[in-house]
Amino acid sequence: MVLAAVVAFGNYALIAGQDERVDVLVLTRDVGWGQRIGEADLGVAKAVPDQPLSSIPASDRAGIVGRVARSRLPEGSVLAPGQISAQPVPGPGERLIGLPVKPGHLPARGLFPGDLVQVSPVSSGAGTDAGLAPASTAGPFRARVLGVGPPDSTGAVTVDVVVGAAAAQAATSASAGQVVMVQLGPGA
Repeated sequence: MVLAAVVAFGNYALIAGQDERVDVLVLTRDVGWGQRIGEADLGVAKAVPDQPLSSIPASDRAGIVGRVARSRLPEGSVLAPGQISAQPVPGPGERLIGLPVKPGHLPARGLFPGDLVQVSPVSSGAGTDAGLAPASTAGPFRARVLGVGPPDSTGAVTVDVVVGAAAAQAATSASAGQVVMVQLGPGA
């Protein structure tokens, strides 16, 4: 019986010694593009080191807190170095602006942080929206969605977008009127 116990313990030690898994950082909840990663957003999981897929060791946790997500990161994902940045949003040369958007002037599914959109200012004439014409003060421009506020009493939402310095004047003019937002696909 003692021999069986020694063999069992030896087998356990042999198998445990061959476990190459390491502690890595995982997300405990969804983190949106441009959002700072907080202490509560991070958890630890065991993972087998894999050369093609890099991960962040759990020992680097303190250096990750406060960094910014470079894309939408779902809960449960293993965090990789290319998914985060020390650069805040908006970054150098960028502007953050809130644009009021009426119902029907954005996709029905809504917009999410990180979505690329084309913003087209429209003139605010009397009557229905059937005859919307581009506003003369600003032309269409591209922007990246940072967030969408709750609807107001009319159903309009404020969409926070990040634009480059070249589109800042058009975005500022557009914030005073009505806009239509069209979501753009990858590579657009």
